[in-house]
Amino acid sequence: MRDRTRVSAGLVALLALLANVSLATAVEYRLQVVNLWENGFVSLLKPGELADGASGAGLNSLEAALDRGDLPSGSALPDRRVQPVREAISRAYGAARVVPQRVTPGGENKVLWDEIRWEGTPGERSVWLVKASSLRPQEVNRVALKGAGPLRQYVPYTMPVGVIKIPAVQYQLDFLWFYEERGTIWERYISRSLDLSNDIGLVVGVNFNPSFPDYVYVIVRHTAQPTAYKAVISWRERASQLQAPQSPTIVR
Repeated sequence: MRDRTRVSAGLVALLALLANVSLATAVEYRLQVVNLWENGFVSLLKPGELADGASGAGLNSLEAALDRGDLPSGSALPDRRVQPVREAISRAYGAARVVPQRVTPGGENKVLWDEIRWEGTPGERSVWLVKASSLRPQEVNRVALKGAGPLRQYVPYTMPVGVIKIPAVQYQLDFLWFYEERGTIWERYISRSLDLSNDIGLVVGVNFNPSFPDYVYVIVRHTAQPTAYKAVISWRERASQLQAPQSPTIVR
C-alpha cells in the first residue's frame, strides 16, 4: 500500500513539474498589422527608403505615426483584417496551431493597427491571414516588416525555388491552395524561398482572378522573449482594373 502511495505521489509531482515547465516556456507575442493605400504608405518615406530591405527615418516616422494614431484614417483599408488560419493551413506551413488571447481591430482609439496577442512556444512558427471583404484595391505592391531590428521595406517577388531567400515572396494563389490542400506548401516551396532571419516574413497569394484582391500570409517565428511583430501592407489598384475617366481628353 505504501508503494502505491509513493508511486501516486511521485506521479502527481511529475505532472505538476511538467505543467510548470509548460507554463514556463509559454511566451506572449503580439502581431500588429495595418493595410494602407499606396499613397499613405509612401507619404512619410525618405529618398532611398523604397529600396528593397531599406530602413530609415521615414519608415521610423511611419511606424511612430501608426503607433500614435496620427496617420489620417483615410489612409487605411478597414475592409481587410488579420485573422488566424485553419488548423490544416497551419500544418501545411509547418506551423503551430495557436488560439488568440485577444484580438483588437484597428480603428479603436484612433490606432490603425489590427492587433492579435497569443501565447506560443519559442522556436515554433505561426501563420496569420489577411483577407479582404471588398474588391478594391486588389494588389499588394509593397510591405514593411518588423521583427528583429527596425521596420524594413520590401517588394514581394516571385523567386525561383532554392536560388535565394527573401523576406517577402509571392506565388499565384491557386498554386498556394493546391499545395496547402496537400499539406506540403512549406516543405516544398515556402521554406526554400522565405527568409525568416528577422523572425517575420510575408507571402502574397496573387489572385488568379484579377478583379479580386490578393491574399496575404504573415509568418512569424516565435522568439525566446515576448516580441511585438509588425507588418504594414501597401495596396493599389491592378493596372488591368484601372478605368478611364468618364470624359477623357483625347490629344490628337
